[in-house]
Amino acid sequence: MTCKNKTLLSAFFILLLTLSAFPAFAQDTPADRFKDRIDGAWVKKEKDGSSTIINYNKSSNDIIMFSDAQGVQEVYLCSQFSPTMRENTWYLLGTNDMVPFIRMNITVRLESEDVCYFTVREEGIKNEEVIWTGRYSHMTDYGEKKTPKEEKQFVLDGRYENDTMTLHFSKHNFQLTDDKGTHSGLAALYDFEDISILELRYLGKEGKLENLFQYKFEHSITETDDAILVDITLTPGKIKIHGFKMSGEPRLTLTQKIAKEKAE
Repeated sequence: MTCKNKTLLSAFFILLLTLSAFPAFAQDTPADRFKDRIDGAWVKKEKDGSSTIINYNKSSNDIIMFSDAQGVQEVYLCSQFSPTMRENTWYLLGTNDMVPFIRMNITVRLESEDVCYFTVREEGIKNEEVIWTGRYSHMTDYGEKKTPKEEKQFVLDGRYENDTMTLHFSKHNFQLTDDKGTHSGLAALYDFEDISILELRYLGKEGKLENLFQYKFEHSITETDDAILVDITLTPGKIKIHGFKMSGEPRLTLTQKIAKEKAE
């Protein structure tokens, strides 16, 4: 082996060692393990009998905070997930899903498998804890979590349209065109309690979230002599901790026509 080849080989091994040190290559980090442990809903019973609920969703990396007494629900997108000096305690920054300049500094201390203490302070307001701060128990202790549906999930793909709108899905992306123009972003279809939810996240320049819309999702499939018709019905609303609440806006029905030759 020549001196030049030895030099190249050495450089290659150094590169491998360098890359292996980056978190992107880690399969199971301490942060991932902690997120697994706090994934799900946590409830704090208030003195007046109401409930305050914090739900951390690892897959979407967001937190939903809900107060029965005040009728308030807030959604925060999580970032800067990092450990603190205290054991089983992590810090994260929550950015309000609808109002990005509202941020919460959130400290999560897992006291046991079923008890978690959340300390929540609004960024920019010194030493003032908000209503979400307190000791929470895992919601499964109250039997409020429901078993997810077992049937196979419908797969969104292709072009759906009606007289005023076209909605095209490709993997996890969507493009919507109507009289207001064309919008694009990320789409997710998932089960919530006993219904399916379609979530559309409108993304603007540089991938920044502009709007989030949630719909109760229903579909039906019929056949004609030459085509398969897939109808999807979207009922606008919003996920609340205790269920999906319809907004009262008109339902949307769109259809995809698939030629039988193509379907086969």
